[in-house]
Amino acid sequence: MSPWPAEWDDVAMRMLASGIVQLAEQLRSESTVRIPYPVPLQRALDRISAMSLAVRATPPRSAMELLEWASRPFGQWPLRLRVEGMDAGEVLVAHGEPSKACLEWAVFSGDVEAEVREQRLLKAVLDKCRAHDRPDAYVAFRLLLVQRPAMSERDLTLQLARPELALTANEVRAAYRPAPPETTLGGYAAVCGGCRNLRMVDGRGRRVCREWDCPDPVSEAERLPAAEGVVWLSRELRMFIAGPGRAELRIVRALEDKGIRVGLWPDFDACDVLPEGLAWPADVKSWGNPVRLARRLTERPFRPPPGSERGFVVIAKEQTSGRPDYVRTVVRRCQWLRESKHIAVVTEQTYVNRVVARLRGEVR
Repeated sequence: MSPWPAEWDDVAMRMLASGIVQLAEQLRSESTVRIPYPVPLQRALDRISAMSLAVRATPPRSAMELLEWASRPFGQWPLRLRVEGMDAGEVLVAHGEPSKACLEWAVFSGDVEAEVREQRLLKAVLDKCRAHDRPDAYVAFRLLLVQRPAMSERDLTLQLARPELALTANEVRAAYRPAPPETTLGGYAAVCGGCRNLRMVDGRGRRVCREWDCPDPVSEAERLPAAEGVVWLSRELRMFIAGPGRAELRIVRALEDKGIRVGLWPDFDACDVLPEGLAWPADVKSWGNPVRLARRLTERPFRPPPGSERGFVVIAKEQTSGRPDYVRTVVRRCQWLRESKHIAVVTEQTYVNRVVARLRGEVR
């Protein structure tokens, strides 16, 4: 029995993740740390220090020491927070940046979600495309981010000249930022063959892929000359757009190989995938932890478009591979999913198999 209310642990984790994200945004825009620190980070320090003292654990002496805690595996923290959805081996800070776990925790907090670059940019694109009744422009924007998360400045200029991207040219430019120096070695940056992101140069001079969800982190797709300038999507866009986008495109390819046409992000993102001739929309997710995903779905349920026969929450194969309990955990932890008769949580392959079988008349 702890000496503080049960919700303190969860609140502390949310505040810490939020503070880390805000601090990272500050460093990106200003290249310096300003005092005072972001309010969520300071509040997390105060809360965790008080909790540590209450159980005679050594508290963090400063915000910098708390950030050092965040760089350790969660199971090694001096204070053991009782939170569901954080595995012992996960970290909140990886290679000096907010980790996938950190960003997933941070989006639970409404004030931080407004700070996430992905949310601001995507809303601007949606508003503009809706105002001009250009669903094709929205799809072209999303496809570019998924298929080309990294490219040379020259290639970006060529992309901006495409007619279907003219409407969102400003937003396309805003989505990409100069690649960090640690991506360049020997006069070029290497594009990973598994996820199309840039490979990083580690302390030993080796190129490694540090993307959380890369399906093939050892292959190299192409080399981008540093002299031409290299650009890369922001971390949030890589996580929330490009990551699940790879799964979305795999589903489309798998169904089209069976002769089934598929719509991507139809009706301005009413869903992610919609097979032609079958009202079975899919919402594709690529969250690292099934408990965090269940909490997200509890707070923001998937609402299939009007007229849908069934709806599917589809989990990217990078998350379910080797984790047979992932889907069951999501359902078990989300009450509305347990009770729903019309929405199912499935793997990529299960969704493809069910769509094919239904359109062939093998199942009803």
